[in-house]
Amino acid sequence: MRGVLLTIGLALVLIGCSGPSTPEPSVGPSVGPSVAPSDVPSATPSAEPSKTPAPTAKPIAACLATQLAAKVTGWQGATGHQIATVTLTNTSTSTCTVQGTPEVELLDAHRNILIDSQTGGPNGLPHIAKGAPAFHLAHGGFVKTLVQDDNYCGATPALPTTIALVLPANAGRLIATAAPGGTVPPCTSTPGSLGSISMNGWTK
Repeated sequence: MRGVLLTIGLALVLIGCSGPSTPEPSVGPSVGPSVAPSDVPSATPSAEPSKTPAPTAKPIAACLATQLAAKVTGWQGATGHQIATVTLTNTSTSTCTVQGTPEVELLDAHRNILIDSQTGGPNGLPHIAKGAPAFHLAHGGFVKTLVQDDNYCGATPALPTTIALVLPANAGRLIATAAPGGTVPPCTSTPGSLGSISMNGWTK
């Protein structure tokens, strides 16, 4: 009996010594350090600098007759026609523009008009057609053209003949310096009938 009691007492002592086990603290998900709102970079995009519009180029004014010198540089003949090569040179210090088709006149040595392009209708008057090329001429710059005439049936003129140009846009009239060989085309119609004169477009 005494041995049984000792065994029971020893068992109780062992139970009391062991005691309840302490549970380990649970570990939750890791959380980073808190960030103050002022530490967060701003997502607002910076404003782009305003763009200054490019300046609009000013148009170059039309050449006036007083800014130009005209010259007949040569004559050549064709069947029933004669053809003059005419140059226009900017003699002013300002850049100006030659554009369009002038009225063209054949003059005798006394500056009398022998044939005038205006007798051919509206196309013979000074005009600037839509899309006509514009030539900007600095000082000394020039353009050239060919002027052809035919059917002169008037009185015998004083020679040499030359060419006059009435520029579009009321820019004035100028007379080309004559060249040797300037004459009149043959009469291919009835005496007293009107001749015709016209020019090609300007070229460099």
